[in-house]
Amino acid sequence: MNPVKPLYTCSGCHWSGDEARFVTKILSIMYRPRHENIQAFKQIKCPKCQSLVTIIFETLSGTTVK
Repeated sequence: MNPVKPLYTCSGCHWSGDEARFVTKILSIMYRPRHENIQAFKQIKCPKCQSLVTIIFETLSGTTVK
């Protein structure tokens, strides 16, 4: 069974498709000590018009082990 991928729509040209059809350009993980959480970001590029979309795809919170 394949997991369902989210459907994204480009804000520039309104092309839509699943996440696998867009090219991932940047993946970054940022720790925010003030908020005690970790946010992961990715920037994807539309395969039709090359517009970039930034997505926060996961936010984790909880106690940080040092």
